[in-house]
Amino acid sequence: MDVDTSQLRALAADLGKVGYTTVPKVAAIVKRTLNDTKNELKAEAAGSGIAEAKALAANISYDVTATGLGGEIGPTTGGPGSFAFLYFGNSKSGPVLKDPMFAMKRNAAKAEPYFLKALSGDL
Repeated sequence: MDVDTSQLRALAADLGKVGYTTVPKVAAIVKRTLNDTKNELKAEAAGSGIAEAKALAANISYDVTATGLGGEIGPTTGGPGSFAFLYFGNSKSGPVLKDPMFAMKRNAAKAEPYFLKALSGDL
């Protein structure tokens, strides 16, 4: 069986052209996006008027992966971070705060042009 891998080889060649300076630029955009999202989530929780949400706001943070090209954002585990049920609800109540994915999607959309510029070498 013959498989046409020409497009795959072309993609590999294109990825090989991405300069070593591109990764730090993309990593900086990832970090900025995570930080902006963290700040937005903290502001939403602190401004909700709910005492538990204010405690939750103080425990929202983010971690960047070792490569710098990804991350995880949200409340820390334990203590006030356990108030994460405010986002999703529990057996006694529904969600009180907006789903954090809305904030992530908004900030990812804002960052998209910068990712494209970094990957095209225009940044």
